[in-house]
Amino acid sequence: MRRASTRVMAAVVAGLVLAGCGGSAEPEKATRSAAAGDPKADGQPVGKLAELTVPAAYDAGRGWDQELPWVRKGADTAPVAVAPVSGTVAYMVADQAEMYMQVRRATTGKVLWTSAPWTPPGTLDDSGGNDPAAIAPASVTAVNAGGREYFVAWAHGMDGKDALHDGKEIIQAVVYAADGKSGNAVAPLHTVDVPVEADLHNPQGKTVVRDGGAGQALAGWTELYESRAAAIDVTSGKVTRYGEDVGTVVGTSGPGRPVSNPSAGGFGVSGGWSSKDATPEGAAAERSAGFGSEVVNGTAETVADGKVVASWVPSKGADEDGTKETVRTVHDAATGKVLLRAECRDRTLTQPFDRDDTVLGDSVLTSASPNSRYLSYGWMLFDLQKRSVACLAAGAGGDEGRKDMLIDSVRDDGTAYGTVSGSNPRVAVEIPASTGTPKALPTGTEVPAYTPAGAGIFLTWSEGGGILVSGRAER
Repeated sequence: MRRASTRVMAAVVAGLVLAGCGGSAEPEKATRSAAAGDPKADGQPVGKLAELTVPAAYDAGRGWDQELPWVRKGADTAPVAVAPVSGTVAYMVADQAEMYMQVRRATTGKVLWTSAPWTPPGTLDDSGGNDPAAIAPASVTAVNAGGREYFVAWAHGMDGKDALHDGKEIIQAVVYAADGKSGNAVAPLHTVDVPVEADLHNPQGKTVVRDGGAGQALAGWTELYESRAAAIDVTSGKVTRYGEDVGTVVGTSGPGRPVSNPSAGGFGVSGGWSSKDATPEGAAAERSAGFGSEVVNGTAETVADGKVVASWVPSKGADEDGTKETVRTVHDAATGKVLLRAECRDRTLTQPFDRDDTVLGDSVLTSASPNSRYLSYGWMLFDLQKRSVACLAAGAGGDEGRKDMLIDSVRDDGTAYGTVSGSNPRVAVEIPASTGTPKALPTGTEVPAYTPAGAGIFLTWSEGGGILVSGRAER
């Protein structure tokens, strides 16, 4: 589940936070925000911290915990986001048919503000009949616009549906400034409805809203098995929809400037830059599009932290073991300039996936270090300063027999954390970008989903149901 990395969920009760009393680098004291029945409460630290085994860089005895019992196990995204510049964490708490966003200091757990109540659109699940209290699962994502950070709460559901009306399918997004005013009823900057007609086979949870880049929250879904997207400008609230003529949109380089993969192949920004002008060494001119047809080589995988991660079919054939060292590039999203070229094979996809033992499961995630030097995508860890990549696909680097690994997060010092794909029990790994050599962590170790400066944010399943959001201070 995740940050859609993207990093979607039905309301129940408020979460309870437990804060550690063991010292802090800041004078602020960690607080608990949500006593049962009052999701806006801001009480004092109570109880003790959850017992977590964490990597050596973090202190298991210093931090805070927040329970979100309304999140169902196996949900596709976690209703948690981190704004790395301000060092804040946002999550969604539930009180019957209302949701609240709450924002904390990542290092201390101090509650900074809580939003006014928000009622998401009705659920797409008809199993409960026309229950007006059955709201769609809600989630949250962080978006950076010119250095200022925003949190966007969102849900995909039905607006106006009842016993007499069909209603309309929408994605509703509610935008807040991460550095919003203090208080228990902070109003949103914008509330935006994006009409959609998602496929019947596109179940709730497959629609996602994430940081598209350049101050745009990017909503993605499928219609008639074709990808669709709309960008929400977090500063103005303006919505720009993208049709099939644009191709598959993976991010934006500015308002009205989608980074996409058109049907003719290649990628870039319509009316701006094109990958045709940046074909890297070792990449073929064309790639197969199936059924004997060829298109321009180059595929944009994602946009993160103002960069485009792309893959290219190599001009050389497969190695002796049948694998191909795919050419990878990282581009400046605004100009298309190549920032890095490297080679990394694809993961094998032969190992079984199990999404239930960790909150994040085996998702292919994108993560950037707060200082923007390091960027990860799935099984690749890029050092943009050294222009290198650590490849964690099975057998990469000559380590035959080594399994696929997926990265969850990366710190400012280049230390990345992830897991072995399909491992059961889950095997946590630590990967220093300086060597690219993974190290298995002790059994039961949790890895941070986010790594803002000074803390690690961990997401785990609670024994009583829901998820536990835990902040643990750096040592």
